[in-house]
Amino acid sequence: MWQEPIPEELYNEDSKKPHQHCKICAKDLQAGEPYAIQKVFKNYPDQEQAQALFDFAMCQTCLQEARAELSKESRQNVDAFMLKGLQELNENEESPKDRYQSHRCTLSGKNLKEVGEYQLMAVCQGDQILESPICLSDDILEEIQGLLSQESKDELNRFTENNFGWPPELKKALIDGDIVLL
Repeated sequence: MWQEPIPEELYNEDSKKPHQHCKICAKDLQAGEPYAIQKVFKNYPDQEQAQALFDFAMCQTCLQEARAELSKESRQNVDAFMLKGLQELNENEESPKDRYQSHRCTLSGKNLKEVGEYQLMAVCQGDQILESPICLSDDILEEIQGLLSQESKDELNRFTENNFGWPPELKKALIDGDIVLL
């Protein structure tokens, strides 16, 4: 387990502080239950640093409920894909932490400055990060999107429509497969 303070990169984009409440149920995230943070970044050619498109935190309970709505087949496909990628990483004697610290995609190894978009995910508890963040480049996210059944894609669309007040361009990105909620 990699327990240390949550890095600022994972802070809430609006407050510039650690996330305080679950995006779905508004539960206090500092109360002890593990939670996940997800952030999506986009690289713009005229900017040195990637820009966060959006971020959110979900308590473990809400995350498990949302994941349960995906089809069994989709969950199994995504889990197998991630497990295979992490096993290959381990065989190469690297870790998610190595890739995170060198700013590379956890599964492909691509430099995140060289991809169009990427997603950053981490499991936290209180003000501590429990495991190394996972970074997924846009090509890996596209592969994952291809593993989802139409039923699961429809459920993800319903979930985001019901829980996030995203502008139309972000909704389009989700539907087109540029963003995957894991």
